[in-house]
Amino acid sequence: MIEYADGRELSISTLGPWAGDFEGDPQARAALESAGFHWIDATTGATQVTGLHVYYFGSRQPMDVHTLLYYWQD
Repeated sequence: MIEYADGRELSISTLGPWAGDFEGDPQARAALESAGFHWIDATTGATQVTGLHVYYFGSRQPMDVHTLLYYWQD
């Protein structure tokens, strides 16, 4: 998470070129997409991914894209 512009937060994934702020900041999106990042908006971030055999806090449940990209990498 990177804080910018009056406390807004921007998520940058360390797993690949993905970023998003989930508030729809068009300037942040334009800057990061021009730098080669793929933008993850709120709708995409909420998409459930099924069929992965990943344990997350002791369970194996479908996870959303946001969880897979931003929490699982820690």
